[in-house]
Amino acid sequence: MSNLRHKILVVEDDQNLRITLTELLRLEGFVVVTARDGDEGYLQAMTHQPDLVITDLNMPILDGVELARLLRRQRGKIAGIPIIALSANLTDYNLPEKMNAGIDRFIDKSSNDRQSLMATVRNLLGGSGAASAV
Repeated sequence: MSNLRHKILVVEDDQNLRITLTELLRLEGFVVVTARDGDEGYLQAMTHQPDLVITDLNMPILDGVELARLLRRQRGKIAGIPIIALSANLTDYNLPEKMNAGIDRFIDKSSNDRQSLMATVRNLLGGSGAASAV
């Protein structure tokens, strides 16, 4: 049954938010892998081949935009995985330019709208989510 579960990579430098997102996703039945910054996120993505990435935009070492660009340059499954970018300052970003980086959705994390985040996750995963109830 575990092969029916989607794996999500959470890349977030804020430890409290990383833990919160991880728990929220696990409660929904997803397998979660985490990283503290874009560089670690890239390594985790290459190692674990997640089905979806949720990344902060503003991080040290390698930001979410550069992480998305690196993932999109890869071959195979990893190049096409959906990427959700979170930021508390979406108005400070040139979103059309960032869309060119291969980010599928932008979510304002200051809104703290968990239902909207989970709906976006499910939508990008094709309407399915965690393990199917039998």
